[in-house]
Amino acid sequence: LTLLLPYLLTRRRRWSGCVVRVFVGGDDSLKEQQKEEVLVLIKKFRLGFHDVRVLPDIYGKPQPEHIRQFENMLDPFREEADLKSEISGSPTAGIDPARPWMVTDRCLERNRAKIRLNEILKDNSDDAALIVTTMPIGRRGVCPSALYLAWLDFLSHDLRPPVLMVRGNQESVLTFYCQ
Repeated sequence: LTLLLPYLLTRRRRWSGCVVRVFVGGDDSLKEQQKEEVLVLIKKFRLGFHDVRVLPDIYGKPQPEHIRQFENMLDPFREEADLKSEISGSPTAGIDPARPWMVTDRCLERNRAKIRLNEILKDNSDDAALIVTTMPIGRRGVCPSALYLAWLDFLSHDLRPPVLMVRGNQESVLTFYCQ
């Protein structure tokens, strides 16, 4: 669905001159192989995109100032460690069901990828007319609601072009038949 929407947009007159760039995370040593795999998949679905870029640094560590910025965004929803211990009995327990919006230190440790993705979008999409990206999925009972909303906010934070976040309903959208 994330590739289908830009394809459909480029079929309209207003967007017909736009070039669709596809970014995928990958390994630096397998960069060309991964690029070819994505191009083969795009060709199978007859989407006509040719500009595929494998980004090996997507799994890197985000800049410290962006980490601080993300954590400051969540400060009003932070739960103190000793308060959490009193409520749940252990500092590694899940979300407090009475306050599912509160964010613990343990929850904050898993956000590096979302912060890094924002940095990559800033670096590679300054001249874009539209950014289409897959919406992150927060697991119920594991990801506090405030943290999930912070992910969505930070993913599009300080980006010049509009951002369209796409999330399917787990139904197959693109199918191809081998003949």
